[in-house]
Amino acid sequence: MRSAVSWVLGVGLAIAVVAPVSAETKADALFKRGKQQLAEKKYAAACATFEKVDKLDPGIGAKLNVAKCFEEWGKLARAYRWYVDAEQMATTTSDKRAPKIKELAEALDADVPRLTIKLPAGSDAGAAAIKLDGEALALDEIGAERRLDPGPHVIAFLANNEHKTQTVPLQRGGSTEVTLEIPPSTSKPTKPVTVGMKPGKTIDVRSVHPGRGRRIAGIVMASAGLVGMGVAGYLTLDARTSYRNALDAHCMGATDQCDDVGLGLTRDALSRANTATVVTIVGAVAVVGGVVLFATAPRSRRGQEHARYVAPTIGSDGGGIVFGGGF
Repeated sequence: MRSAVSWVLGVGLAIAVVAPVSAETKADALFKRGKQQLAEKKYAAACATFEKVDKLDPGIGAKLNVAKCFEEWGKLARAYRWYVDAEQMATTTSDKRAPKIKELAEALDADVPRLTIKLPAGSDAGAAAIKLDGEALALDEIGAERRLDPGPHVIAFLANNEHKTQTVPLQRGGSTEVTLEIPPSTSKPTKPVTVGMKPGKTIDVRSVHPGRGRRIAGIVMASAGLVGMGVAGYLTLDARTSYRNALDAHCMGATDQCDDVGLGLTRDALSRANTATVVTIVGAVAVVGGVVLFATAPRSRRGQEHARYVAPTIGSDGGGIVFGGGF
């Protein structure tokens, strides 16, 4: 009986000792995999691996690895949050690395883009159902500054029971404010207006100009799309120039001969070029959507006697919108 009890106790102690060692061993293996993925510039995989390491064995070093990975990837807001987590842990445990981690976080924070989403006075934020990059915003987040990664971000919201989207490109170190076009919740219906008629007779101006709001929205959307495409064109030219300069100055004219500075500059230029491509696509979609809105807006009977058209035009000197027909 005594030997059986000893055997059970021995097995229990063995399990208690082996379990944490197994978790630590798994974390070490994941850390090595993450370092290899980072060296191969597989940032998405590397950062996900480092996050698993921190989940298995939370610590200051693990959090710093995640932060550094996101920073090299260009996901600055996410990197900043991990640096802050590491600093808080270091401060709580009186770790001597706390001041240095704070310096890293503050230095990075200067490059993290900011975005503030605002609403016109009197708008119902709850009814607007605002989402940022697919995630719903709480009411207390409206009007508050947010740290986000560089690149395009999509705002979705409801206005007059219509789903609308707005894409906002954020630059490194920039601060952007966006006021959504949402009508006040207390708006009253337009009253009929008397227009040169006998007393007692009125004419509803809404019946004279049906679809006017939709046509205006189409013009605004198409114009915004063209502006976005213009901005994207500038970003593309700037990124191309930076890339070529980096190759000449730090890469001896070849992509496989770059020093550390050249690698950073070319990577940043490629990131800006990718952002410009996304903005161009979104701008083109906005132009097409604006044209469709304008063309499909209802007309008055009198207005139907004259054909009207609107079309975007892009040339070597820039872009614009062409209107034609009878007005």
